[in-house]
Amino acid sequence: MGKKPTLAKKKKVLAIDTSCDDTSVAILEGARVLANVVASQTNIHQQYGGVFPTLAKQAHQANIEACTKTALHRAGFNDESKIKDQLQAVAVTVGPGLAPALEVGINYAKKLAKMWQLPIIPVNHIEAHALSPLLQPKTQNLSRTINFPVLAMVISGGHSEFILIKKSGDYERLGWTVDDSAGECLDKIGRMLDLGYPAGPILEKLAKKGNAKRWSLPLAMTNVENFNLSFSGFKTATHQLIKQLKKEEKLDAQAVCDLAAIVQQQVFAQINYKLEKILFSPDLNQKIYPQAQLSKKIKQGKIKPPITTINELWLGGGVAANIALRNSIRHTLKNYQKLSAKKINLYLPYHKKFCADNAAMIALTAHLTLKRGVTTFEGKLDRQPNLAIGAALPSMLE
Repeated sequence: MGKKPTLAKKKKVLAIDTSCDDTSVAILEGARVLANVVASQTNIHQQYGGVFPTLAKQAHQANIEACTKTALHRAGFNDESKIKDQLQAVAVTVGPGLAPALEVGINYAKKLAKMWQLPIIPVNHIEAHALSPLLQPKTQNLSRTINFPVLAMVISGGHSEFILIKKSGDYERLGWTVDDSAGECLDKIGRMLDLGYPAGPILEKLAKKGNAKRWSLPLAMTNVENFNLSFSGFKTATHQLIKQLKKEEKLDAQAVCDLAAIVQQQVFAQINYKLEKILFSPDLNQKIYPQAQLSKKIKQGKIKPPITTINELWLGGGVAANIALRNSIRHTLKNYQKLSAKKINLYLPYHKKFCADNAAMIALTAHLTLKRGVTTFEGKLDRQPNLAIGAALPSMLE
């Protein structure tokens, strides 16, 4: 395979993310974002009401070189001959994501790594979302001690997961959606209401004008003894209500706002219900909630709440940009503090743009991987569209 590239004592990482419909290239120094360039494909996919994989691949191929050049320029890399001396590694998302889209980023990362004689760091996209609250702006260089264990919540259009981070690089999934993700549910219901694509942000705006008490819709997964989520049944119930309103010619502008309010409320209520279960679980290793009515009994003063081992909560993913979700989680944490006297701080990406897919979080994850002393090198690298957090990443050392 030839001589292996060695890691110099440099902190800058260039990262690429083409996991879905945004082409992104970023350069970080430690956790500091020196540049983060994103080429959106929203206009391309609007007519389909969702991401069309073949078109996404073509757009990534058209955008990735320009995104890389812009990122290098913004980060102050003006002399191409010195780039390899200033970078520590090239990082790239290998999964999960759309296979054709992932392929573009991986191939381009291989090209850059070969040209600059740098190692490639494969990155798990979900892990990167979980770590996104650790990103820092270019003008800031602060370090804080992370108080492990941490509960990370990744709530996005593709994923809805509760992840226990025991220490840096040590992950355990506590719960996940068994069907649709929260963001996917919001987008699909938004399409039922003809709100356009992506529907989530429009739904959030309309919900502010709506009455969430006008109709009753079910709260799913409240009778199961685990931390998993499910939004498919809720989506079906909402679809039936929309069909009924259309048939009765009652789906006017206010009805759409009211539906937006109740849909958003119920989706976030299920997330917070499971969050509360996790916080009140006496033993996270059991991954079950021993009594369905435990939190109710605690609130009634009949029993004392278990003190969770979780010390921090990190929220990432596209839906994490939603103010209503953020406020609902703050409310849950505040209630837990009242009952247990334990405060759990909520950490979010420092800017909403880092909730969506971005390469900055990929570079950060690679930086933390390198910091732990884990080094991987270019060799056999391929896309992993169904990669789960905590799963072994491809070894590029053969």
